[in-house]
Amino acid sequence: MSGVQWNRLTAAELRALAARDAVVLLPIGATEQHGPHLPTGVDDFLATEVCRRAAVLAAEHIGVVVTPSVPTGLSEHHMAFGGTLTLSLPTLHALLRDICRSVIRVGFSRILIVNGHGGNMTALNALTTELTAELSTPIAFASYFGAGREVVRDTLETQDGLMHA
Repeated sequence: MSGVQWNRLTAAELRALAARDAVVLLPIGATEQHGPHLPTGVDDFLATEVCRRAAVLAAEHIGVVVTPSVPTGLSEHHMAFGGTLTLSLPTLHALLRDICRSVIRVGFSRILIVNGHGGNMTALNALTTELTAELSTPIAFASYFGAGREVVRDTLETQDGLMHA
């Protein structure tokens, strides 16, 4: 098998992972300003890399595959700063619903949306509850910056958790 990234696997490899009850990680970030020192894609880059590394580590124990990321989220509150792309709530819901449906149609039955942007959290909480019922498949979400809080707390010097920019 050529890795853990969905778009680097063949259809046969993906079907084999689905048959093994692999978990699908779907990274979502945002494209928005992060001050003068960071690129606008940092939320997307970090969510994607967290997923990739987690999948590599977990691969010894369970099957894991990482979908291509959703690089744009809900960032209306950053539009005034420039460099920001945003989706409307209905567009984000429709996009994630269609991706999850596609993943399920391939044969997967466990999906974890891994969030890299605080502005997506409320919407993802509602959407995952809705999609789990609608698609009869467990779909959950976690924000990597919340899930990793305990791990990084002792490393940080001036704050107790990961923060924006």
